[in-house]
Amino acid sequence: MLTLVKDVSLQQTPPPPPQRKSKPQPRRGDYNRRRFLAWLRDEVTVLRALGMDHRRIAVVLDIEEHDVRAFCPKPSEKTPCRNLPRRAVEVLLHGRHASLGGRTVAKRSRHLVEIAEAYTWDELLSEPGVGSVTANQIRLWLEERGAALKQPE
Repeated sequence: MLTLVKDVSLQQTPPPPPQRKSKPQPRRGDYNRRRFLAWLRDEVTVLRALGMDHRRIAVVLDIEEHDVRAFCPKPSEKTPCRNLPRRAVEVLLHGRHASLGGRTVAKRSRHLVEIAEAYTWDELLSEPGVGSVTANQIRLWLEERGAALKQPE
């Protein structure tokens, strides 16, 4: 005996696809990984220039010691001969004490040590384009040449 079966699949419409929720777009002030890593690299460089070891830097910045090693510059095998970055040279050649080296840029470039010695730490930081990293680079460059920044009065 046969029974009659209605074909129900043709009469029903398929359910509508589920609505997707849009992801919220990040705002400008939110966390930026690249900016954070650049900041962290600068902090490690400054603390290392101040003479801190890896373990102490890790404690201060609350990061792992192997991360500090990754951010630290590799020590060179030969004696270090630090060259000043272009920004530091420009500041010394055109800064407030540049006239101590002479009237021309060529004369000033031969007397960079004397110009840099005339700065105090605070004067160096007040120059445009100089932050703590650049100031530390100048300080270390002077120390390699047997000189130092002027002491504040």
